[in-house]
Amino acid sequence: METPKVFTVIIAPLLQIILAFVACIFAWYIPNKLSWEQRYSQLLSDYRGYDFGAAVMGITMFFKRSCDNDINKIEEKYREIFQSQFKNQWNPDKDNYKPKVSNDQNLHFQRRLLTQFYWDLDQCATSHYISKKRIQKDFTSKEANLLKILYYMNEASQAEGIYMDITTVDRLTPNPQSINKYIKHIYNILKDSKPYVR
Repeated sequence: METPKVFTVIIAPLLQIILAFVACIFAWYIPNKLSWEQRYSQLLSDYRGYDFGAAVMGITMFFKRSCDNDINKIEEKYREIFQSQFKNQWNPDKDNYKPKVSNDQNLHFQRRLLTQFYWDLDQCATSHYISKKRIQKDFTSKEANLLKILYYMNEASQAEGIYMDITTVDRLTPNPQSINKYIKHIYNILKDSKPYVR
């Protein structure tokens, strides 16, 4: 008779507390895991799309043809292309916007698109739900070469004549170089990955 009393008084409430605690952990973990999985699968899906293919090809051709595979030429050539692609984009005589180059052909937008993508990829790499090992498995070291180019292009985009300071007195001062911290981090992850997809 003593054993059932011990069970109902001590063990059963203790088990209820433990099970409630485990249920809370699962109720928190599973939705977060699903959210990160959806985010990562969307990134992979986007990366296989036309816009990203055009952006990768545009940046690759810019580096190969315009810069002759020389990182030291990126800033000068990027500025030249930026100014030629944005020349006459806004007609001073009219109030409307006159694009001369579609966004998928505009090097500046391609750089921005890929920078945002790799920033998101870095967020996944540093999360506990995706991890850098999984990203190293899904991406190759070839992307690290692209990230090197992108890094220097982001530096070039801060040059005078490209970066337009639109800060006002009532805003915080922007830190335009902060995105490169993530580009550098994801580069360090991808440069050690295999040169082929497993």
